Amino acid sequence: MTWRSSFLLMALLCAASACGPRRSDPARVTEDRMRPAPVGAFSEGTPPVTTEECTVRTAKRCFDQALTLLASDARGLDRMRALSLMGKACDGQVKDACSWLSQHVKEPRRVRGGPPDDPVFQEAFQRWREGRKHHVRVTCRLVQGGVPQQCEVRDTTLPPDLLALALSSIQASRYALPTLDGEPFECDWTIIIK
Repeated sequence: MTWRSSFLLMALLCAASACGPRRSDPARVTEDRMRPAPVGAFSEGTPPVTTEECTVRTAKRCFDQALTLLASDARGLDRMRALSLMGKACDGQVKDACSWLSQHVKEPRRVRGGPPDDPVFQEAFQRWREGRKHHVRVTCRLVQGGVPQQCEVRDTTLPPDLLALALSSIQASRYALPTLDGEPFECDWTIIIK
């Protein structure tokens, strides 16, 4: 799944839920769903890069800052900052940022395990789905080797037993790290299951 299709999936999820009107709020702080860090940074205790807060109103300025960093042939942390700014600009509905991301960034992809492959999870989730709307939003740190670590639930409508099953399934999964122009990087990544 590409960055753009994930963004569209997230937009559809928000449109279907109560956050639809929130998306048009110019003061809403934009989010980088894939907060990047160089490979090995997390094992050294280095957090993901931080960039200025962007809002829907200032998303174009964040996009311009990202382009400026990239035009200077940024490497290392500056390249990660540019990627983070580009993600925030895309969330702020700057179409050129989303287009750039879809051309240069390959999202993490699940290579083993996870909710779609877990029959017990699927059976339980299907029973829950038949009863009412559902979703879970989890942020995990993807490190070298594709291991999700330090997973935190951001939002959920799942009952506690099914949420515990979803979390253990996510943590048992393995992912291919995301890449920027073919170079892998670690990230804090938000996973949405609906």
